[in-house]
Amino acid sequence: MIELAYVVSNVLGGLYLAILLIGLGQRARPGGGPEVENYLVVVVTVGDWRVLPALRETVGRLEELGLRYVVVSSRPLPFSNVLVVPREEDGSKYRAIRWFVKNYARGDVWYIFLDDDSYPLDRQFLRDIAYYGARGYVAGNGVLVPRPGKSRLAYALDWVRHFDDLTRQRLALRLLKRPIFGLHGELLIVRGDVLREIWPSMGDTVTEDFRFAMELLRRGYKVFQTSTRVSVKSPNSLRDFLRQRARWANSLHEALRYGNAAAVAAVALSAALWATAPLWVLYGPNLAAVVTGIYAGVYVYGSLKARRYIVDVWLASLLELIGLLAGAVRRTRHFYVIDKT
Repeated sequence: MIELAYVVSNVLGGLYLAILLIGLGQRARPGGGPEVENYLVVVVTVGDWRVLPALRETVGRLEELGLRYVVVSSRPLPFSNVLVVPREEDGSKYRAIRWFVKNYARGDVWYIFLDDDSYPLDRQFLRDIAYYGARGYVAGNGVLVPRPGKSRLAYALDWVRHFDDLTRQRLALRLLKRPIFGLHGELLIVRGDVLREIWPSMGDTVTEDFRFAMELLRRGYKVFQTSTRVSVKSPNSLRDFLRQRARWANSLHEALRYGNAAAVAAVALSAALWATAPLWVLYGPNLAAVVTGIYAGVYVYGSLKARRYIVDVWLASLLELIGLLAGAVRRTRHFYVIDKT
């Protein structure tokens, strides 16, 4: 039985390793070309005291880059370019965007959605929109790069998101051109006519970005990954980190609902590799251990960036799995706004 588990771990580890290496090997198209002119950046926020410091930073960065933007908020804000969502139309990020789409979105405009704690680090995505849009692509994403919040441990752990964007997400968005693993809500690029077609009828959810990706996948739309990096603020506490990951676990339910076996298999495969990697103690190194070692290296990188002890980060990495399991068992039905002060 153990011998069979060892063989299976090698097969699964080899498959996962191939996914990582093929994704990492995908290259962005050469830069250059004109920027798209018909675009609007949309920052979505609840607008209360917990998010205002991050929102101020985001607005400041957008203005530094000279980007056209509007803030869609649940509350009035001391900024220009603010649209306040009527109370009867509010209640979640999905509903706030639905109100914006129904009342303001135009079919001939590209919309770039940001959370209130995220902002692009350059304008390359505007050139990529022009390039990919001319070739029939309708949506895209950037590459997430974490920046520190108050919790150094959460910041260290968040570097796995960056690694996944360079590997699994890059495989899906650049090679396959399909959002099989979902899309981020940060720098979510969508052509206006497709946004108007899909978003109002999706139905309320706390993982609206993933459900939108599943709708794109079901319709066979092509998507891309821009080389623009997106700065996202890490949670201020491990408690918020857990709540965030538990909410993301809803994407498993969404994947099952849409019959997306690939997304569910990727999560199951990750868990299986963690479980079988210790078999190298009995039988020598295997491919599952190689993959586990790669992710251990990512956590080492995160610990160095965060100036935390490596062992601390390795132990805290279990919170990723705990949050996922908690969210899968007890489905999150309300959006919890984490502290971004």
